[in-house]
Amino acid sequence: MNHHVFKDLVPSYLEHLTSEETNRQMDVHMEQCKDCREYVHDMREEWMSEHVHVQAKEDRNVDYFKKVRSKNRKKIFTIVTSLLSLFLVLIIGYYLFYIKMWIADPNDVQTTIQTQGNTVTLTFSSKQDNRYLLLRKEQLNQGYTDNMIVYEMREDLSTPANLMDGINITYTFLDENTLLLDNGKKKKLTADDKISIQYKDHTKELSLIDLYHSDL
Repeated sequence: MNHHVFKDLVPSYLEHLTSEETNRQMDVHMEQCKDCREYVHDMREEWMSEHVHVQAKEDRNVDYFKKVRSKNRKKIFTIVTSLLSLFLVLIIGYYLFYIKMWIADPNDVQTTIQTQGNTVTLTFSSKQDNRYLLLRKEQLNQGYTDNMIVYEMREDLSTPANLMDGINITYTFLDENTLLLDNGKKKKLTADDKISIQYKDHTKELSLIDLYHSDL
């Protein structure tokens, strides 16, 4: 085997791709040729160095993909946890507003009016046992309209004691046509100024002018 053929076969020889017969011939040639032995030695060290470098690069790539997968798993976990938390909040909200609390039926609500001087107090109380009422009040922009929504809830151990006797809404009049607002200002009343009380499938309206004199 001449030198040129030997050197051409060295890469395959180092990667164990040559046949047994070729390996035998190359071993015989190296025993007889010092230069070729040194050539194979140098090539083997170079090949090992490249192999180690490639392996290290592959290991870094594997570590990178592991980190990416780990980050993706954390992101997925965070998203799933957030969705579960949102779902839980919605379930709790549904329970509070549609199961434990609901808009009251007007037939289940007792409404009374008490007048003391120029102060008129509306009281809403539940006719049902083990029930109490909540009132959401908001002032609409149209004239002076108090919009009230009456809610009914089941009584439990957490029910505040002051709610069991009903809900009081107080209006203070300077005279039958003038209302004293919470901020201390005076409001001249017109026929458009009213109280709107929303029940289940029913809304009752009362003029503020009539409230000074009338019962519900």
